Order: sequence, then structure tokens, then C-alpha cells
Amino acid sequence: MPGNKVERGTSLEEGVRINYLQAPVEYIGDENGNVKAMKVIKMELGEPDASGRRRPVPIEGSEFIMEVDTVALAVGYWPDPFLGDKTENLATYKWGLILAEDEVGATTREGVFAAGDNVHGPDLIITAIASAHRAADSMQDYLNGNAVKLPTPPPPRKRK
Repeated sequence: MPGNKVERGTSLEEGVRINYLQAPVEYIGDENGNVKAMKVIKMELGEPDASGRRRPVPIEGSEFIMEVDTVALAVGYWPDPFLGDKTENLATYKWGLILAEDEVGATTREGVFAAGDNVHGPDLIITAIASAHRAADSMQDYLNGNAVKLPTPPPPRKRK
């Protein structure tokens, strides 16, 4: 798991529950498009690679459903361009970056917020943390029924 001892400790102090050697493989929505569950697969450590690191590998047939009401993705570096292609009402631009209002992290899909490298591309960790804090504050406002500033949609993509 990425992160150092202090970061993991802080996460636990804030109430994060860590499920080691598990990975989401599918998000499941309700009839209104809200997330209600995710399919998770259990992993095990594989053989050491050339660097000596044992990387997680899926355990076939170990999938299970976990009920959730919120999902926060931390994908790092560049977002998967298919995220925008496969997510209705989520605008993206160059290389799959997610269009989000800079001050609050709100995206073009209601109730979905984005921050960090997903929005700005590769940058300093402090930039990602700062934008994540702003997005988290906005998520709280949104969940409390307050209006949040929405991004300006990008110009239509030109087809070649």
C-alpha cells in the first residue's frame, strides 16, 4: 500500500477502514444512478519481481459485493480516459482530464467531485492535497444541501 507510516496512522485516526489485498472491479448503481455497492476481488501477493517486490494478483472466484454510499477514487498521475467516455454527464478534456470547477472540485455530473492529478494532470503532491481539501469541503456542502459552483463546460470537441 502506498503511503508512509504517518499517513496510514493519520488515516486510521480519521476513521478510515483499510481492507488490505482487495481491489474494486465494478461500481454498482441504483435506479437513479447513485452508487450503492461495488464488486471487490481479493488479492494475494505474487512472486517477487526483478526489484524483489511481490505485487498483488487477483484470486480467481473471490469476488464479493460491498455495500457503499460514497466512493472516492485516488487514481494518481493521469486519469483513465475511459472514465469520461463511460460516465454519463462527466466532461473531460485533453488526455482524459476531468473538467472540474477549480475552487470547489464540482464536475459536470451532479454530485461528482474531482481533484488532484485527475483535474490538473501530473503536479506536486501539495497541489493535489490542496485541491482535494477544497473538493472535500464542497462535498460536505453538497451533502448538506448547499449549492456548489459548477464548472464551465468545455467547447465541443472537433472531429477529424
